[in-house]
Amino acid sequence: MSVIERPTTGRAATKWMRMTGWRSHTAGVDAAGLVALALLVLVALLAPVIAPYSPILRAGEAFLPPGSPGHLLGTDGVGYDILSRMLFGLRSSIASAAIVITSGVIIGGIVGLLAGSIGGWVDNGLMRLTDLFLAFPGIVIAMTVAAALGASFSSALIGVAVVWWPMYARLVRGEVRSWAARPHLEAAVLAGVPWSRRVRRHLLPGVTSTVVVTASLDVGGLVVAMSGLSFIGLGSPAPAPELGSMAAQGMEYLLQFWWIPILPGLGVLLLALVANLAGDAVRDLLSRR
Repeated sequence: MSVIERPTTGRAATKWMRMTGWRSHTAGVDAAGLVALALLVLVALLAPVIAPYSPILRAGEAFLPPGSPGHLLGTDGVGYDILSRMLFGLRSSIASAAIVITSGVIIGGIVGLLAGSIGGWVDNGLMRLTDLFLAFPGIVIAMTVAAALGASFSSALIGVAVVWWPMYARLVRGEVRSWAARPHLEAAVLAGVPWSRRVRRHLLPGVTSTVVVTASLDVGGLVVAMSGLSFIGLGSPAPAPELGSMAAQGMEYLLQFWWIPILPGLGVLLLALVANLAGDAVRDLLSRR
């Protein structure tokens, strides 16, 4: 078997991994992704401590380039310190992703669990409601909700959360239906085991790993989605430090003072990339288990 022919299942896949060192390589990448995300989260939590200036107060002359004394990443058109604003913007992005994922898992998990475990008219009704939300482009609904509520951080959160839970509902419902069809669950039903005990002892543990992997992989997409809403003016109003709005406000200076819009955009890129690497790491760790 040639090196480029990578089998995906069975003993051949295990042998291929041992011969090529693929598993050790991915383990190193997984560890790097998790460490990088942990560092970014730590930096976001410590933003009020490590930021050299206030993110909403003028810190110096306008248009200072990166590397200027006292301003590592320079200043913008008002005189705000870009590094300080990016640290707080990073904090905002991570917090928004955590809030939306938590709400999506809770709401979607409850809907999917009820639909998959009860079945019948409950399943049909809840899934038709879920299909109603999935029938329209998610970003359009998010923009509509955020615009209707008014530009603010909470409005953007609500707009994205409204379109995020149906995916978890579909996922959990499918996993629950799959687990419910297994012989030991069918035997539990025939034995008269209460519904609540079947859910608590068998169904919830069965779907947890899938939900955790999906949630970890969603962080990068959520960071981009929230930054996109902020970029088009549906996030917190100025001078709130959000990476998307910082990039949008600096677009008029792109040709002369490139660092004003480019550096916040790179911050979004870095956070999304690290989040995706960490999500892949979580998936690989759970698959090995």
